[in-house]
Amino acid sequence: MKSFLPSMFYYGFPVVLLTTIDKDGNADVTPISCNFTLGTNAVIALVKLNKAYHNVMEVTEVVFNLPSAEMWEKVEAIAPYTAQNPVPPQKVGKYAYTDDKFAIGGFTQLPSEKVRVPRIAECPIQAEAIVKEVNDRGTYALIELEFVQVHAEDHLVMEENKINPLAWEPLIYNFKHYYGLGEHKGLNFTIK
Repeated sequence: MKSFLPSMFYYGFPVVLLTTIDKDGNADVTPISCNFTLGTNAVIALVKLNKAYHNVMEVTEVVFNLPSAEMWEKVEAIAPYTAQNPVPPQKVGKYAYTDDKFAIGGFTQLPSEKVRVPRIAECPIQAEAIVKEVNDRGTYALIELEFVQVHAEDHLVMEENKINPLAWEPLIYNFKHYYGLGEHKGLNFTIK
């Protein structure tokens, strides 16, 4: 076994298409995978350069839209775009500005029930959440959230309102590669 400290240690996490809005109600969708959940709570990390971070500071509500593994190309379609205008200097040359990642990804906005942020119709699971706390870490922030409403396609719901893991195939982001629960799905644009 080799011992080392890699420049990036970003093992497999589920992808979330995080929807947010700014104070004027303009919606954005940001693919994230740095997240974990426990019960009705979640923690996400947002880089301060991203529009999602700025939106969360203005409107403390979000929606976790969980894409299935087959949606990896839609997620990757929006990956090289930022809604931050102007494009932050650290992103210039690799990312382009857009004010409509929904259109680029082929996503349809649905109204939420308990938050103002829209859901993504194509995602089989959507979870509305409110921000409970923001923990500043310098260039990024850890955001603590509480889920207030979950939506799931009927075939994914078991008794006692639980998600059926045998019917659900999440999209996993593992060292910049997309996976389902088995077959390799593709590569992130930054390593092509």
